[in-house]
Amino acid sequence: MAASIGEPVVFADDIKDPSVLNVATCGTEGSVIVTQNPNLINIYKVEDQKALQSWSTKHNEHITSPVIWSEHNQKYVTVINTKTVKTWGKDEQNFEKSSAKHAKCAINRILPSDTTEPVVLFNNGGVAFLGRIKDTQEGPLSDKDEILFCDLMRMSSDLCVVCLLNQEGKLQLMSYWYRNDEWIRHTHPVEVAPNTQVVSCHAVPGRNNVEVFILCLNGDLLCQNLSFDQCTSQILQTIVGVTKTTSMVALSSTHIVLAGCTKDNQDVIGIYDVKFGAFEVCKPLPAAKKSSIKLFALHGHLFVLCHRTLHMFSYSCHPSSLSSILGHQRVDVQPQTETPPPGPLSWSKSKTSSSNTEANKLYSELQNISMAKTQKEFEKKFLSIMKSHESDATGLLSETTTMEQIVQRCVTDQKFWPHNVLDQLLVHRLVPNRCIKEIAEGIIRHEDVALLLQCLNSVSDIPEESLCSLINFILGVEDAKVAEAAKMDGFSGTGKSNSPLSEAKSHIVNKIVKKPYNDVFIIECLHTITFQNVLTLLEYLCYLISNLDTQVSSMPDLAQIVSFICVLIDAHYQQLVLSPDSQEVLISLHRTVEGQREYFAEFLTLDVLISQMKRQFAIPRPRAVGKYCIEVLHVY
Repeated sequence: MAASIGEPVVFADDIKDPSVLNVATCGTEGSVIVTQNPNLINIYKVEDQKALQSWSTKHNEHITSPVIWSEHNQKYVTVINTKTVKTWGKDEQNFEKSSAKHAKCAINRILPSDTTEPVVLFNNGGVAFLGRIKDTQEGPLSDKDEILFCDLMRMSSDLCVVCLLNQEGKLQLMSYWYRNDEWIRHTHPVEVAPNTQVVSCHAVPGRNNVEVFILCLNGDLLCQNLSFDQCTSQILQTIVGVTKTTSMVALSSTHIVLAGCTKDNQDVIGIYDVKFGAFEVCKPLPAAKKSSIKLFALHGHLFVLCHRTLHMFSYSCHPSSLSSILGHQRVDVQPQTETPPPGPLSWSKSKTSSSNTEANKLYSELQNISMAKTQKEFEKKFLSIMKSHESDATGLLSETTTMEQIVQRCVTDQKFWPHNVLDQLLVHRLVPNRCIKEIAEGIIRHEDVALLLQCLNSVSDIPEESLCSLINFILGVEDAKVAEAAKMDGFSGTGKSNSPLSEAKSHIVNKIVKKPYNDVFIIECLHTITFQNVLTLLEYLCYLISNLDTQVSSMPDLAQIVSFICVLIDAHYQQLVLSPDSQEVLISLHRTVEGQREYFAEFLTLDVLISQMKRQFAIPRPRAVGKYCIEVLHVY
């Protein structure tokens, strides 16, 4: 079994202030430390939920940053009234006797580290180690800016503070990298749809990068792949049932936990597979969500706050496969005689409104060939449906079966090809995932490059078989037709490219290469691409590696290019080795890869030289000199 969630257990109750609640690693094995209220700290044993130790603050002292355990200092650390840092040992019983340090700037959060002393994030966006909080810390944020999320990530050789910010209504991803005894700050914009609200955010470390997952209210799950040199963004999935109170924790780069999602009219907690876009397991929440939900994952347990009570679930999560995902999907089979009539679902038992009756009629006419014979009639009826849902387009999302039948009518009708209808369905994300393959086949059959671009822009998860078919199609289409469609999409070429493909084709191929796919599945599907197109594609990908600095919005990053080259060579290895036509491409690819290897190898030498120069030419810090001092001058 790939994932499982146990039965809930009440861990702690009477949580008065959810904003400060936190569950963190404790200095005692098998226990956790819970910042339960602004004046109360408890250590609980996970096995039997018993309180082992407890500390409380004075009436005028309030905890503003949750308690953490510093493995480096062997101390507990918290913040009182935003500027006072308190530290104490695990054997100290009296909280009032704990040592205190006073910071000059307001503190947002204390972030724990296993190998260094804790890192302090200030409200103004500055960072410093705990031992230097008395220094004045300057930061890039103003009082109007908001820190939505922050965490400290430890990679193989880097220490990184990640912050998601709301600056003047725009989302920014700010990171601090600790290198050569100093913090280096980078800021990257986060591209989301206008007026999109962020619901939850979490991050997991990789080998040399950080993956930041951002969950939006419209269901979009974004992944910001952050490294020291760059930040790439990708919409992984669109999750149905996300609400304002939904909370998320990332377990790995492929699995997240969602609490407070709506599924089958229930508020649930579940483990969601990012790669396959489905819940592996989910359970109803133990209590109704009357306020915001908070979620923590620690020591193989999930801690969920539901209406002032902290519940604990045991869980397990392992790498999943397609078969395990399909095994968890529920299929409701009904006899054909009991198939419900198409139309908007109504949960009310009262009499159906006239607008719903009219919508039902239009749905039936769209699916009936005799009622909508021509493309003009079909598009007119469809636009009437869209107009009736103009105030609430999300109401159409419940029409999964009906939308599937409309799409089937669009792609199978031999008399016309309703481009405008399919375009609207894609723009409003009304196309069920299982219909994407049929739409791709229709695009290829009718050579509709404009609809192909709309599909690539609107659909995040395209089947591997369809991706390969679209590559084969676009490489064989006339350049003039592709250029016209790309121009309608807002793409304008420079006319100076020496790429083996036209700029418009390059724009589309880039979008396809950036799409997510499973290596095993796509290798099987890549066999359908003609060998001549394989050579053309390899030549173009080789060109991309040599021109990574090209300022093109659709340009894939180096990892995506190399990954696609690998699966392409794996799929056609025998032909590439035996065919004399491939020798020139393979030699060129070998030279390019060898050049990249030498290029990156030189950075190791450059890093050492820069470190030496910094130490040699470092500007000495000015000393603090009082009103009266004695200096000895040496004359040579």
